[in-house]
Amino acid sequence: MSIIDKFSEQFKAIHKVIWIILLPIFLDIGELHLYERIFKTEYEPISQLFNLKFGFISAPPSIRYILEDFPSLIFQYNPSNFRGVINQINLANLLLLLSFVLVTSFLFGGYLSVISQAGHKRVTFKDFLQDGNRVWFKFFILNLLEVIPFLLMFIKKEYAYFSLVNFVLVYVQYSIVVDKVSLKENFQFGIRFLSQNLRLTIKMAISFGILFSLVGIVIHPLAKMDLNGIVIGSVITAYFGAVINKAVLEIYREVSQKQSEQIEEITPKIE
Repeated sequence: MSIIDKFSEQFKAIHKVIWIILLPIFLDIGELHLYERIFKTEYEPISQLFNLKFGFISAPPSIRYILEDFPSLIFQYNPSNFRGVINQINLANLLLLLSFVLVTSFLFGGYLSVISQAGHKRVTFKDFLQDGNRVWFKFFILNLLEVIPFLLMFIKKEYAYFSLVNFVLVYVQYSIVVDKVSLKENFQFGIRFLSQNLRLTIKMAISFGILFSLVGIVIHPLAKMDLNGIVIGSVITAYFGAVINKAVLEIYREVSQKQSEQIEEITPKIE
């Protein structure tokens, strides 16, 4: 089955848990509202018709994937300066960052757990709470590792290159919700999947990137209208982002399972 076919197959599964798209919408619009209130400014998106994307959208998806100048309340870097509440390193900011990562780890874990189970079983909000609580510590460690490179940028901006570690860990989040193993094994499984399926990863990054580039053609003019346009753009992003997250997760599940079965078939022959 092609990548696009696998993507098309996931719409039905997402429709069964359509309520889950409310989470990224609330995160985006809530963050925008707080940013404008705290910094006494009104967000005006940069006018852009087409922006070619490459890679997977985040889980949960954010309209920031399309609107690259979309403000971040906690931390945001551009070539000239740091923006957001955390614009320098001190004890108070580190505690704030830890608190933020703790909360988002629970939300991200619950989100991906619901996406993972959609289409396989009936999923309710209770599952979101239970599974978010079950995997929050794993996502907390993963999110901390992803944040560290950005903190190093306060010391030296060239350390931004360390953010490439996020690419190496891209499948670890999927392993956490699919593979019922220890955190150490989640890292091993995720990194090994990337190394064994680099060509597949690039194909998915191109395919899903182009898909969202086309979606962006609709979102950019909507965002230029007013807050309602940004809300509609966030809804579109959350919906298609959920389908893409589900597609990547299912491809990870099927390919890793098939590769594990092949290893099990070969192992007895070696013994």
